[in-house]
Amino acid sequence: MLKILIIKNSNMLTKCPKTDKCPLFNKNLLKRESSYNAYKQLYCLTKERHKECKRYIISEKVGSCGDFVMPNSSYTIEEIINKMED
Repeated sequence: MLKILIIKNSNMLTKCPKTDKCPLFNKNLLKRESSYNAYKQLYCLTKERHKECKRYIISEKVGSCGDFVMPNSSYTIEEIINKMED
């Protein structure tokens, strides 16, 4: 039983370190609850997946992220940064 517990704990959800200040995580950007929940499960709460989130990447590079950026944005990192500078 101890082995099962250890395996289970190693697969637990790991929260993105940016969630406290992220407007997407804190429900300030989208209208639908289901959209928030989907993004949270896919990017914010899944082990290491936050590193693929465009909001996380941009925030790490420039210190903040524009509200127009979604975790799975089709814009490149450079395009997002350029839009934020305009």
